[in-house]
Amino acid sequence: MLKLKWALGAVAALAVTVNLGRAADDVYDLRGPAPVKGQTFVNKGTLKIKDADTTMKVAGQTVNLTINLVVTSEEESKVLAVDGRNVTKSQTKIIKERADVTANVGGSDMTHTEPTALEKETVISERDGKVWKHSLVDTKPNEKQKKELDSRNGIENDDDLYPAEKVKVGHTWKVDAAALTKMLGNSFSDVKGKLDQKFVKVEKVDGEECAVVESTGKLTAKMKDDGEPTIDVEMELKVTTYKSLKTGVNVKEKFDGKISLEGVQKMDDIKVDIKMSGPISGDSTTSLKK
Repeated sequence: MLKLKWALGAVAALAVTVNLGRAADDVYDLRGPAPVKGQTFVNKGTLKIKDADTTMKVAGQTVNLTINLVVTSEEESKVLAVDGRNVTKSQTKIIKERADVTANVGGSDMTHTEPTALEKETVISERDGKVWKHSLVDTKPNEKQKKELDSRNGIENDDDLYPAEKVKVGHTWKVDAAALTKMLGNSFSDVKGKLDQKFVKVEKVDGEECAVVESTGKLTAKMKDDGEPTIDVEMELKVTTYKSLKTGVNVKEKFDGKISLEGVQKMDDIKVDIKMSGPISGDSTTSLKK
């Protein structure tokens, strides 16, 4: 009986410890630690635009259609050099990067799968001031690959999205949507708007304690085509991020909302006026390779 009493006491002590560990006044560093040379991140993501009402004008003709778009990506990025909290050089193996498009025109479906010109390539990215410069390992990029390299970023920190000080669960703050510019990549410019963010709870994901942060807001931006900002984009989003308190990695993220875009895009050197609007959603996971 003494052993049982001791065991129950140990359980009670553990419960107190766990409870203290989750006290309401606990504070957390949402930015997490700085990146370390040699770290390798494995990222997988999906983006979907469903039943988007689309109008395309080309060569004097107008086509109305409904588009379903699924973009999938998988890449492995290694930190090669750091300066403080910033990665200054990285290597990324692009395992998968492609779009599956289904267009419904007059009741008939047409499906097309388009891998990017960088799928299966390995990219070296090096920061030159605020600008990233990219090259391919063991090969020279062709013209299409050069354009896609110009729209990429290297590994960026997301400090601008989180408070510099430690905060409690329930903390709310606002950030300028321009803080998302480096997350969106060089294919976007003139990002404007505001995001409302809230640290809603701490939750374990695959055994790893994560800060759960919800972000909502509207933003506008210019999307580049052939290096020029020719397409106006508007997005209304709700994003839920699961950010590891130990590593600072966004181990899981999901979002949904609405998107509309309008402008001019080149298709095989032919200018097409395009207008599209519909629901957008997506999810991603990131893990540190051991």
